[in-house]
Amino acid sequence: MRNTIAIVLTLVFGFGLLWHGTDGFRAFTSETARRLAILQEPKLLPAVQLEDQNGHTFSWQDQRGQWVLATFIYTRCSDVCPVVEMNLRRIYDAIRQSPHSHRLSFLSISFDSQNDTPEMLMHHAHHYGADGVTWRMARVPNERELQRLLNMMGVIVIPDGKGGYEHNAAFYLLDKKAARPHF
Repeated sequence: MRNTIAIVLTLVFGFGLLWHGTDGFRAFTSETARRLAILQEPKLLPAVQLEDQNGHTFSWQDQRGQWVLATFIYTRCSDVCPVVEMNLRRIYDAIRQSPHSHRLSFLSISFDSQNDTPEMLMHHAHHYGADGVTWRMARVPNERELQRLLNMMGVIVIPDGKGGYEHNAAFYLLDKKAARPHF
């Protein structure tokens, strides 16, 4: 009898921990938990000044009225970034044919602002067919602003010791009203 009670209590306690730890069985990974948190409480992006491949500066407020599909990359990446950018190119090509194309802009944001100068971003833009208007390559020159943006967006960037980075990859859809991320 004691063993049965102990087993039942262990199962109930374990079930409760699993329920709590997975947000009601909805989030089994930290990425899913992060997405659920953003959906439940969207956050405004931090104020940052971006610099595009033409050397022009702009902010999120300049993007108001449009949805923005963004990625985080660095131009010397030979691993995940080319895959992300090619997939973004496919979406870009498909959307350009749509009558609603004016409602969405594309933004590839480099987290390697020291090496990814406007000239490097321009080369990257030409390589992937970004037009510099509806699809821009940009960087955040201010390191403090960049770190705040990466932290808020959940972008993890770790130097690999060889001049590159290990990083996660995702598409970020920013809403047209207040530049809030939707993942």
